[in-house]
Parts: sequence; C-alpha cells; structure tokens
Amino acid sequence: KKARKYAKLMKRIDPSIELIAVGWDEDPEWNKKVLSELEDYIDYISIHMYVGNEEDDYYSYMGTSKKIESRLDMLEGVIDSVMSEVPKDERVKIAFDEWNVWYRAFKEDLLEERYNLEDALVVSMFLNSFLRHCDYVKIANQAQLVNVIAPIMTKKGDLFLQTIYYPFSILANYNKGVGLDVHVDCDSYKLEDEKEVPYLDVSASYDEEEGSLTLNVINRHREDSISTVIENQKGEVGNKVDIHELSAKDIKSQNNFEEKDNVGVIERTFDDASNRFSYEFPPHSLTTLELEVSE
Repeated sequence: KKARKYAKLMKRIDPSIELIAVGWDEDPEWNKKVLSELEDYIDYISIHMYVGNEEDDYYSYMGTSKKIESRLDMLEGVIDSVMSEVPKDERVKIAFDEWNVWYRAFKEDLLEERYNLEDALVVSMFLNSFLRHCDYVKIANQAQLVNVIAPIMTKKGDLFLQTIYYPFSILANYNKGVGLDVHVDCDSYKLEDEKEVPYLDVSASYDEEEGSLTLNVINRHREDSISTVIENQKGEVGNKVDIHELSAKDIKSQNNFEEKDNVGVIERTFDDASNRFSYEFPPHSLTTLELEVSE
C-alpha cells in the first residue's frame, strides 16, 4: 500500500519517470503480489542473483545457466499471468539490476573478488540469458564495476582487466538490433539433480542496419573442442567472419597486476562461411562470430 501511495505521488509530479519495484528471484508469490498491487504504476520489477563455485565442481558450476533461465522463466510467467489482459509490449519488464559471480571474498566479508576463466564463462551465461530473454529483460546491471566484485581492478597509477571484463565487452560491443531465437542441437551432460545441460550455450542477434548476424557460443566442455554445423535460414551469409574468442589453457587462469594478459580475447577472421558451414569451438571458451548477411 505504501509503495502504491508513493508511486502515485511520484508519477503525478513527473509522469515521465520510470519506477522499479523490488521482486524476489526465488519467490513467485512475492512477485505475484507486487505485480498485482502495482502493475498500473511500475515499469519494471527487479531481481538479483549472485552465484559461485563453492564446491569447486566445474561441471556443476557450468550448469549455472539452468538457474538463471529458471528464474527468468518463472518471473516472465508471473508477469504474463498477472497482466494477461495487457498487450505484451505494455507489460511490466524485468530489471535484473544486480548480478555477478561472488563467493570467495563473500565468505570473508570482503568485496575484492579475483576472477578466473570459469567465472568469465558464467558471466557469459548471464549475458547469453539476458539476450535470449531480451523481450522482457530491458535493464541488466553488473555489480559492480571497479575494485568491488569488479571487472576492473585498480591501484595508484595502475590497473588490470579481470577475466569477467571480456565477456561483457564482447557481447556489449558486437550485439545490436534484435535478439534471435536459436535452435541448438548438441551433446549434453547431467547434473546431480538429473537436469540435462547442453555443452553449447548460444545466443544470437541481428542488426538490420548493418546487415550483420552475431552468434555468441559458450563451449562448456572442459577438455574437448566441439565441431558444429552453423545453418542460417534467412538471407545470404557472406564468406568472411570476424571472430572474438575468450579462452585460456587453464580454467583457473587469472589476470593480476604482474600478469595482465593470462586471459584475454583472441581476434581473427574465418573466410569460409556460407548459409551452412562448419566451425570448431575450443574447450572452456566463449566465441563470438560476426557474420555479414544480405537479403
């Protein structure tokens, strides 16, 4: 009742503002109550999520995307249920306004987390999920940016880029336009709860103005490269592909002030693309492919 009262007053003073109500990623009943009471006044409902690899179990950690996807599916379902009479483009959207990997420093009540390659792959999974759910997720804020559970670490006169900087940089710079629905058919592995996790985690976007198609592919397999067939079903793909690959020999590889380039992005081109072509994704990696597409 208080939230509705304040929302009314705020909107009366400035109708242009957009309001975010606090949701809860694990409680659909809370979200249903918030939306039912505030749907006429709010523009977004927010959720937060921090994840980690406390058990040092690589494949369980690589299954984090299952958790991210289930939280988004659950909240989208609540939004659709509560606002079923409202056109989809007018419904409340999702602000995933606090998310990151945070667990080592958290145990000691510290904030200066040091990240490795497997953490970067999990950050990539968050970003892939946001892109796949971009019709609902309109705000997604990584927490934080500098020094505090951050992609950038600084000290007086110096800085280095943590591993989790690179997926954010890659997906932000090379994905524009609209998110695409991607069909993925690949081998998978089972978690302890019997959930199947595909080895490839994929998102895609299309920029009509630039005539470019971008694929973001995470290979979760720890040891093996995965050879794939990539098939485009609309337009004509050009031969040249710009490739941005985040990988390292060791999943525990980190950057620091003394060794700033243990983990980084490899840039190269591939000149044998078409509407159906093969590509091999290296183990424990994120690869973004930029393709030219004409009508």
